[in-house]
Amino acid sequence: MAELHWARIKQILDDVMERWKQANNRNPAMKAAHDGHIGWETKEELADSNPYGKQMIESDKVGNGRAEETNLIRILRGPIGGFRRMPSRGPYLTPDEIGEIAQWINAGMPD
Repeated sequence: MAELHWARIKQILDDVMERWKQANNRNPAMKAAHDGHIGWETKEELADSNPYGKQMIESDKVGNGRAEETNLIRILRGPIGGFRRMPSRGPYLTPDEIGEIAQWINAGMPD
């Protein structure tokens, strides 16, 4: 698989939110629903996002094969710590899309 870059990761996340909006006929209430900041205008914002008090991409899990341990990958794959899988009630990212995000994290989150 080719090396992934931030533009592709942002596209994946933007696309799933568009699918969610279409499926739910509304814009998501991101701030109200997550009890903490979540966003991905930049890769730094994504990494630092902390919905429910859980940092999405912990720096000690970047670039070393530990992407599957990040809160981002864990919440995209299924519920964690009493919080439901994201995006809430779907549609969800495909396993391949989640795999691309994990590969990007494992590669050190390249621009």
